Amino acid sequence: MNIPAILALSIPIVAILGHYYLKLKEMESKSKGFSQKDEDTLKKIIAENQELKERITNLEEIVTSLDKDLISLSNTTLKNKLHKE
Repeated sequence: MNIPAILALSIPIVAILGHYYLKLKEMESKSKGFSQKDEDTLKKIIAENQELKERITNLEEIVTSLDKDLISLSNTTLKNKLHKE
């Protein structure tokens, strides 16, 4: 099982679903007129969603750089084995 690939593919899906969920809640709050407590909670959730999107971007960059490092390491190891033979 290739965990980095699964992680890299599932993170954007979660971000997209979270984005639409927040849009839905925002539209509901405008149409129904939530209480101040509900609006405060929604603002906290929106801020948390933004932080999570930033963390996802950071994780995607880390996974991408790890893949490049692993590929170069794999190529170096293969070259070393060929030179030894």
